[in-house]
This record gives sequence, C-alpha cells and structure tokens, in this order.
Amino acid sequence: MKITIGLILLLMLNSGPASAKEDMKFRTLMESKQTSVVEMLIGAAGLTLLFVNDELKDAGQPRLYCPPRDRAISNTEYVAIVKKYLELHPDIGEETFQVYPYVLLTSLKRMYPC
Repeated sequence: MKITIGLILLLMLNSGPASAKEDMKFRTLMESKQTSVVEMLIGAAGLTLLFVNDELKDAGQPRLYCPPRDRAISNTEYVAIVKKYLELHPDIGEETFQVYPYVLLTSLKRMYPC
C-alpha cells in the first residue's frame, strides 16, 4: 500500500497542468527564491523514496539506499543533497526541473549505500 501511495505522490508531482513553466530548467528551480516550494517538492520526493524503500524491504528485495538509522533526513537536508549534486554535475542544471527526483535518488544511493 505504501508503495502505491508513494508512486501516486511522485506521479502527481511530475504531472501538473501544461504551462510555460514546464520547460523551467533544473538550475532555475534550485536557485528559486521560493525556498518553501523547493523544500516541499524535494521533501515530497524524499518521502516517496522512503516509502518505496520500506516497501522493497518488506518485500524482501534490496532497498534503493540505506538511510541513517539514528535519525530522519529532513527536507532541508534533501535540498542540500540535491544542491550538492548540481554543484558537482553542473550540466544537469540544463535539464527540465522534473529531473529532481532522479537527482535526489542518485545522490541518496551514493551517500547511503546498502
């Protein structure tokens, strides 16, 4: 059930109404002054990945990443993780903003391998 909810949340985040902002660059999103919106988007992606991870673990399958056991990752930390990836891989900034879940997952896999 958690995986279904998580996937629905992720799909909802990436399928908004058509607008001029659909072609917004990832770098533009990350440099936005609307930090609460950026935290909400990336935090929701982080929560979705956490749900997916729990479902994989419950199904006896390998998890995508292994988060710290002693604490939760905050939305602010998720944003910092994504910003660090953009800093290390500046070319990804030219992709459309919808790349943020991929960037977060890739970063989490590198930071918290199983």
